[in-house]
Amino acid sequence: MPFDYEPMFYENGFDFKASPILTSASPGVFQLCTWGLVPWWVKSMKEAESLRVRTLNAVSEEMFDKPAFRDAAADGKRCLIPCTGFFEWRWFNGGKTKYPYFVYLPEEPIFSIGGLWSTWTDRQTGEVLHTYTVLTTRANSLMEKIHNSKKRMPVIIPREYEHDWLGSRLTKDDVLALCQPIDSKLMDAYTISKMITDKRVEDKNQPEITRRFEYPELALLDG
Repeated sequence: MPFDYEPMFYENGFDFKASPILTSASPGVFQLCTWGLVPWWVKSMKEAESLRVRTLNAVSEEMFDKPAFRDAAADGKRCLIPCTGFFEWRWFNGGKTKYPYFVYLPEEPIFSIGGLWSTWTDRQTGEVLHTYTVLTTRANSLMEKIHNSKKRMPVIIPREYEHDWLGSRLTKDDVLALCQPIDSKLMDAYTISKMITDKRVEDKNQPEITRRFEYPELALLDG
């Protein structure tokens, strides 16, 4: 179905905005889905709104076991989330100081993050929600340095496996094998300003948010 979409330079998962993704149900057509997976068995909108705060991301190693994700995983409801990069925080001083980074793939202006999708129907109103979650995996050497608290990173599906990811032939082992961290040599990152958390900036959806910004003190902290 055609839809109007404003390009996003920054997306906060807690805003629960709809984004275009590719799903295993319609691999060749972008669909607007909301970040924060709501499984089919949720009983009310109140429960859905409470749960989706905790289902923005899914640990790929656990997706076949966790109640919120296991049905989507078992049913092959996989999706691809296209992006130009993602944001991550690097922590210092025991979590008292943090710096934001923009992480990207120099050779892939647009790449795909792997996820799961689901459809939920509100029993009271009949409203249908199309939702998704971002799968994560253990960090590679670059992301261990940046995401140095939990040492995780999004699952990035190599372009040559995107068709397979949305297909129906993958076994559980195949899926898990594609959820491994990609080579850190394929990635790069740089620091950006703290505009992404600046409450004085109401409209953060602007290209300046990904602009390189240097922090001189980082050289001392790295040392």
